[in-house]
Amino acid sequence: MAEFEPRIIAFACNWCTYAAADIAGTSRIQYPPNVRVIRVMCSGMVAPEHVSWALENGADGVLVAGCHPGDCHYISGNLKAEEKFKMLKRVTDILGIEDERVKLKWIATSEGPIFAQTIEEMVEELKKLGPSPFKMSKESQGFERGKSALTLEDIIRETKTYYCLECTKCTSICPVAKYDPSYSPRTIIEGALLGHGNEVIHDKKIFSCLGCYACSLRCPVDVDYPSFMQKMRYLAFDAGEQGEPAHGGFLHSITRLMARSPYKQKRLEWLTKEYGTSDQSDTLFFVGCSPYFEPVFEYTGARTLDITEASLKILNHLGIEPMILPDEKCCGHDALWTGDVETFKDLAEHNTKLIKEAGVKKIIFSCPEGYRTFKLDYPNYGFELGCELQHISEFLAERLDRDGLKFKACPERSEGTKKKVTYQDPCRLGRHLGIYDAPRKVLEAIPGIELIEMERNREYSLCCGTSAFVNCDSYSHELRIGRILEATATQAETLITSCPKCQTHFKCAMNNRGEEKGPDVEIEVMDLANLVANALE
Repeated sequence: MAEFEPRIIAFACNWCTYAAADIAGTSRIQYPPNVRVIRVMCSGMVAPEHVSWALENGADGVLVAGCHPGDCHYISGNLKAEEKFKMLKRVTDILGIEDERVKLKWIATSEGPIFAQTIEEMVEELKKLGPSPFKMSKESQGFERGKSALTLEDIIRETKTYYCLECTKCTSICPVAKYDPSYSPRTIIEGALLGHGNEVIHDKKIFSCLGCYACSLRCPVDVDYPSFMQKMRYLAFDAGEQGEPAHGGFLHSITRLMARSPYKQKRLEWLTKEYGTSDQSDTLFFVGCSPYFEPVFEYTGARTLDITEASLKILNHLGIEPMILPDEKCCGHDALWTGDVETFKDLAEHNTKLIKEAGVKKIIFSCPEGYRTFKLDYPNYGFELGCELQHISEFLAERLDRDGLKFKACPERSEGTKKKVTYQDPCRLGRHLGIYDAPRKVLEAIPGIELIEMERNREYSLCCGTSAFVNCDSYSHELRIGRILEATATQAETLITSCPKCQTHFKCAMNNRGEEKGPDVEIEVMDLANLVANALE
């Protein structure tokens, strides 16, 4: 049997490392031919998704190499590369990927021998590790496209699209259509009904739908447009189409790597002895993607694990030490809503198996997307969990009635004054699942808090602007800024959310400034779980 020969992708800076590789070649310095060099103008141009995509597509190892700090042709490009690599490494560490598979190295023009030595050492290390499990997983699954059993006719029938009256009420209330004049739910449905299904699935606009269900408020014949779009994306994905991924597709890549990974994750490094958990508990807290979002969105000031930690603090305060699964994976929401149904199924199968083996009676979520996916989508695809599901806001509202949960007064308020807050209804918690009262009941129970509603609230609440990290564009930014302006118009000091993505999107919008991007707005954004945790007696 032939010895395993690893495949290495090397992203090499044009001015230093690529020149060093060239010198190594012209100087006849021997090194293994296992490396495929990709020449980039600067190591700072190499994004995390380039590395994760290489791993997804068969690379056994990836090297990012550039000029030494202080020698960058573009002054600080390599320092940017270092920042990106640190974030990338935090993610690959959580995924459980070995350090030897992903490396950053500074190699100057004159250091041809060092380039050769680096490749030689990397080859030997990878030979000891063996082939990339992601490559093996991909090859074993086949990943053939064009095999979907779902047809356009099936989708039209299942979502009642054939009832469409072409009244355009869906477009009139659609938040995307308000900002993007080229997007119209009615036009997309009309195209499908007229037999132009092939054109529809190759139109990237189908990935602009937020799945927010605002259209369902107006449709007189109960067409399920978000479900129609979700299923059309399945056909589009099967035909090789996808939307424009936010963050370069890195978050989608993480999801796919997670789904195919045989590694044990290191997703609980944040969990300290400050929080009580138990392997014997009948209540599971689903952490979800928070450990992965943490490094990716750190630049916005959003810390998703803050919400997780606050939720645990609340549960502990109420005498519950929940089970935390060390190897649960993404719920699959984003994979499903971008048409990658096979990845969704892999994740759902993994999570369902783990949860059933755990034998829990209840699962509590801080993320509405995870809650919706477990509650509606898992059963629709044949994954039955057999236990109670609750969002943390529902759980708290229930405890207010049952246990007389008490809160202390808002600590920064002087006597007789109240902290004014407004509340953002997440689409998945609100219009998808009908949960509007529970979070408001909790807010109203905290002394010193005054809830002031935005102009559009409850079922008429405006989406935070992007679904499934796809087609996040200038229109999305306008939508977010518009919603933040609604929040500030209430004179509230804080915008309360019940969704990690809502918080992330709003903070991203406030962080993404510039004259061409509309007015600069500022408001404190906080998750309900954090507010409650701070108010516990």
